[in-house]
Amino acid sequence: MGLLINSATLSVFLLAFVNCVAAEVYYVGPTIGGIVGLIILIVDIIAAVEILRSGKPLVEKILWILFIFFFPIIGLVVYLLCGRARSTGI
Repeated sequence: MGLLINSATLSVFLLAFVNCVAAEVYYVGPTIGGIVGLIILIVDIIAAVEILRSGKPLVEKILWILFIFFFPIIGLVVYLLCGRARSTGI
């Protein structure tokens, strides 16, 4: 009986120690996600300003901005590939 109590006590102590050590680890996931989200927001705002300054018709401007607003990453990529005016020179 004494061996069972000692092993149970030891296992509880070890589990508590592991839990305390794991609590000291700093998880950077939310920090990195927040920075990436902020970068995407800034780039989307820059794209929206570029759209507003372009010579496109008003309806097309509104549609592009709404597309970028509702689909931030995909909308920005599609706008950069298809929506921007292409230069004619090499």
